[in-house]
Amino acid sequence: MATALMTKRAARKSDDYVEEIIRRRGGDGNAPRLTHEAKMQKLELVLQDEINGIQRLGVGMIGPIQLKLRYQGMVRNVLMEDPVTPGTDVSYDVMDDLGQAYKLNPTDGEVRITMFEGKRIRIDFFRIASFPVVRKEDLLQLKINIVEQAQDETRQAIMKDEDAFLISLLDAAVTDYATRPDHDVSPNHAVTEASGYFTAQSLYTAVAISDEHEVESARILVNPVDWRDFFRWDINTTGWAYKDRQVAGEKIMSFGEFQIQKSTMVTKGKMYLLPEPNFLGWFPILYSLDVEENHNVEAFHRGWVFDEMVSMAVVNPRGIVTISK
Repeated sequence: MATALMTKRAARKSDDYVEEIIRRRGGDGNAPRLTHEAKMQKLELVLQDEINGIQRLGVGMIGPIQLKLRYQGMVRNVLMEDPVTPGTDVSYDVMDDLGQAYKLNPTDGEVRITMFEGKRIRIDFFRIASFPVVRKEDLLQLKINIVEQAQDETRQAIMKDEDAFLISLLDAAVTDYATRPDHDVSPNHAVTEASGYFTAQSLYTAVAISDEHEVESARILVNPVDWRDFFRWDINTTGWAYKDRQVAGEKIMSFGEFQIQKSTMVTKGKMYLLPEPNFLGWFPILYSLDVEENHNVEAFHRGWVFDEMVSMAVVNPRGIVTISK
């Protein structure tokens, strides 16, 4: 029983899910897509049921009015995914010192040594869970697939919780690093924007801080409200090509050397500049999102338990810079 449970809950990277979708769609040649003739045959089988055939066909095509855009998670684009083998202790190596060189006079007999020390940080996992429930009568009365709708919304809610923890972790990491007594290279990792909206000038000021730390900031995390500030920049800042893309309806998801990611989990009025994931930290996964039935038969409810065991670690805060309005 323990072996079966462990196999079921093995951690998987997001790339594995993408490959599985491609394989199911026939990307590896082992599962070819249905031909037009095969689709017509399946449609004819549905219509053979003269009483319920048309209704089944309609139910499959009808969907609910979408209440909001689908949420896109940030964590897997910010930190390095690390699926963990169950039963192993999870720790990461952190180098504590940078290299130093000295200019010595020919008569100087002193030998200076730069000591490199390594540290190991241990990671504790936490669980993110949700318990969606639908009524049994809704399964029969509604034309939409309420089970699929409930489960998809639950997955999005879990991604939001992951991102909320990520923002808290980034705030703690940049504050702790900026207040270290041995931090003598641009100790202030926060830039204040006085104009009321984010400008390219404050962006360049912020990235100069990470440049001094020999790390390049390449990612921007921003709230959708503040993301609209990128549309307010004048032609002298952006150039004609940028404005043409904007007027044509193209979403502005990059500017210069930065890739932009917007999320409602980012605090309004605050922007985060981050380096590439391999310069920032880890996202260890003990087991990926798992779904188990949790029906309440007496109450005529159909329910599920969604949960995952994950953790997050920022091991190099040198490239984190914030801009606040």
